[in-house]
Amino acid sequence: MPDIRPFRALRFDATTIGDLAAVMAPAYTRIDAAEHERLLARHPANVVRVDLPEERHGDEPDVRYRRAARALAEWRSGAILHKDPHPSVYLYAQDRGPAGVDGSPLLRGFMARLRLEPVGLDAAVQPGSDEPVGDAEDRYKILRATGVNTSPVVAVYDDPSGGTTGRIAALTASPPEINLVDESGIRHRIWGVAADGGGEMAAAVASLTAPASAGPVVIAAGRAIYDTALRYRDERRMSRSCEEDPAFDYLLTLFIERSAQTPDATALTGLVLNPHEW
Repeated sequence: MPDIRPFRALRFDATTIGDLAAVMAPAYTRIDAAEHERLLARHPANVVRVDLPEERHGDEPDVRYRRAARALAEWRSGAILHKDPHPSVYLYAQDRGPAGVDGSPLLRGFMARLRLEPVGLDAAVQPGSDEPVGDAEDRYKILRATGVNTSPVVAVYDDPSGGTTGRIAALTASPPEINLVDESGIRHRIWGVAADGGGEMAAAVASLTAPASAGPVVIAAGRAIYDTALRYRDERRMSRSCEEDPAFDYLLTLFIERSAQTPDATALTGLVLNPHEW
């Protein structure tokens, strides 16, 4: 069965950034050359500098990946990114409407870590109907250089009890920690829910993740990222074979109950980052 874990996310610091929308980006497969230039100019800490690093005239091979690693290191050592103090799951909602106004719901789910394993029709992680999209070698080089997941794979699961919608509603009743509207008018909200220490919230997190952990999950988007993470995991195991339960065995994943799936379920890049060390 799928192994789903809370984690301590890296997140952009709103007190330093101001408008978090300035540092977010669409999925890399949706960014053309003009959009890439616009995102680079939008903010010096826009996540595109790590997720889709620029290639400058005269660059030697793979310099762009080292540039991404330097940018991430600078953000982590400064006040741009902070690591959450507690392992958490991250409730995620998309709506069509302005911030502060309930609009048409598009997506409800949660982000957590999924233990990597080979994808198969009879495995805990199963393939979707679509072929992998994106440059797998590019994704591998970025992951190897930075050691973080900047955007999640989307995985769909079944909840025969029908209780997921109510659990998500209960956990998102409080004001969100991130509440922004992108340029297409889609509102994105995030709630971090600590899963350690016991108590009601930890129990609520356990009940939320239980249905996804009870049966197979299907990769609905991000297969190229998943396959890249498997390759990276196998490489790291060669050099750190004695490490117990290493973070590189897991991948940032957005879990969506099948009845809440939308035809185009993708999250903004940069809402939460998953570091490959505890």
